[in-house]
Amino acid sequence: MTSDKSSCDGGCSHHDSGCVHDHDHSGDDLKKTIVQVILSGLFVLIAVLTEYGIIPQVELQIPAALAALALTAYPIIKEAITGLIRREWNVCELAALALVAAVIIGEFTAAAEIAFILTIGELVEEYLYSRTKKDLNMLVQAAPTTASIIENDIIREILVDDIKNGDLVVIHPGERVPVDGLVKTGVSDVDESFRTGESLPIKKNPGDAVYSGSINLDGALVITTSKPASLSSYAKVVELVQEAGLRRPPSHPVIDRFASYYTPVILAITAMVSIITGDIVRGITVLIVSCPCAILLATPSAVLAAIGPAAKRGILIKSGKFLEICRQITIFVFDKTGTLTSGEMKVTSILPEKEYTEEDLLTIAATVERSSPHPIAKSIIEEAGRRGIHISDVGTARHVPGKGIEDIWNGMTVLAGTREFLEEHSVPLPMNFQSSREIADGNETEVLFSKNGEYIGKICISDVLHSDTKETFASLRRFGDYKFALFTGDNRNVARSIAEELNIPESMTFSGLLPEDKEAYVARLQENGEIVCFIGDGTNDGPALVRADLGVGIGSRANTLALESSGVILMEKGLSALPSFIQLGKKTTRTIMENIGLALFLNMFLIIIAAYGIINPVMGAIGHQVATMVVLLNSIRLSRYLPE
Repeated sequence: MTSDKSSCDGGCSHHDSGCVHDHDHSGDDLKKTIVQVILSGLFVLIAVLTEYGIIPQVELQIPAALAALALTAYPIIKEAITGLIRREWNVCELAALALVAAVIIGEFTAAAEIAFILTIGELVEEYLYSRTKKDLNMLVQAAPTTASIIENDIIREILVDDIKNGDLVVIHPGERVPVDGLVKTGVSDVDESFRTGESLPIKKNPGDAVYSGSINLDGALVITTSKPASLSSYAKVVELVQEAGLRRPPSHPVIDRFASYYTPVILAITAMVSIITGDIVRGITVLIVSCPCAILLATPSAVLAAIGPAAKRGILIKSGKFLEICRQITIFVFDKTGTLTSGEMKVTSILPEKEYTEEDLLTIAATVERSSPHPIAKSIIEEAGRRGIHISDVGTARHVPGKGIEDIWNGMTVLAGTREFLEEHSVPLPMNFQSSREIADGNETEVLFSKNGEYIGKICISDVLHSDTKETFASLRRFGDYKFALFTGDNRNVARSIAEELNIPESMTFSGLLPEDKEAYVARLQENGEIVCFIGDGTNDGPALVRADLGVGIGSRANTLALESSGVILMEKGLSALPSFIQLGKKTTRTIMENIGLALFLNMFLIIIAAYGIINPVMGAIGHQVATMVVLLNSIRLSRYLPE
């Protein structure tokens, strides 16, 4: 038996709108309850078979019914009394009243059946809840509790919670990384699928970042911790998973209003039927069939069932309301860097001059850039490594912030940087340079190179779209007539270049935005009647994520403020899970409406036939619980829904 929010806050013991048991069962408690239900079921079966003459020993009926009541009725009565002491009168008490009324009129078998099937319904809900928790806990299994640290050249084991910033932690092959940090020594492949969704391992070298929850595969690593365990990536995800699994799903607004006056109306109908017909048994039967378990389970059972498949797809949902909002969305607003694009610079073209080849230019470029920590330099070095180009040792280059690098290569002066940097050093550029086809487009950054005062070519670098971005947009456009907008802090040319690739109109492309600007634009869209879904990586999107009707964070970036400010987290890299989440949200809403419709229809049908005396209390109890089971089974069907 379940109740609305107000009733459960007071008269019910658990978070999930039930009136019988707490969902936080230990294994032993759950086994005990199952044994009690099985025994109660046997006693109820004996009582029913005796009542209908199938078992001729009529003297067994009442003892069997009372035995069943002894096993299952106590939690129901206890919760009702607790609610009344708190001056609450709600559907929890309605269930207990139906049970007591059946006993008063001598319908012990009906009372036993009510208590038995109420407990069965609670166990079905418990199964659904446990199934969801199991799906969620798959994400946080095997969390390390201890770690090996190096202290005064001695390795010792300490609790993970005692690790401090700057500690040296040893991670052996096969171990899970306990805290975030940077590799100090060692080389190994690391499985980061826990946080990124990527199935391929990532090679980690000294200086690379590693994240808690990852698994070290083949080599020993020593890392310098950058965060305590309580603030690590793993801890944040564990906290989110627990929040997603334990938060009570909100009741549907219609049900909240419905439950506030349902009990007095049913009591009035019960009294009228009893007075008009002169048959109190009919009134009691109406009371039995009118318990609104099915209606009140319509929303929470569907939401709980949906969280499981979402977790399997790497989607963490903080509340059921974020599933229900999916059907109302009118516009998707995307941050650019780290959301639509990879957030990592890639070499897109190498354009040598004169007798130089791409390999020649890339060799010189990677050698000069080798000592630079800049992301552009890193992308050039990575491209050289990808092509198998050997980079020779060089001396310390002279870095000019915001402009470029000057270095000596094979005894010759090499410059790498902006056009202005080369012009400042009197390097002549080609006459047709500005109009040539090779000029970088709006989404590219160009690095020019010269050797001994002679221009030798340039390399263009871009923050490219995620491989799944275009397919995500295509999927969303197939699902509905949505609008799309692009927000970025980059310049207008960069914004337009990305927007054109994704067919986002210029009027919905906003560039040069600060965090407060993004929030203001989201608010403006909402004032114009739009239901906004904002998708960002959380780096500077926190205000917009909170302001939006639905904030979706990309949780795979190192800087994951999205974990704090988003209603939904996509743990996989890229946007591929977004269409699946929208589909799941719409499916959940449809299931909720189906549940409400089924429950209302079945409840009204049972009340009518009970008022006409067509069914007795025992049959009414069976019919009422059939309606509850129909709703629960419809929700369980949703738990098997995995969107493509």
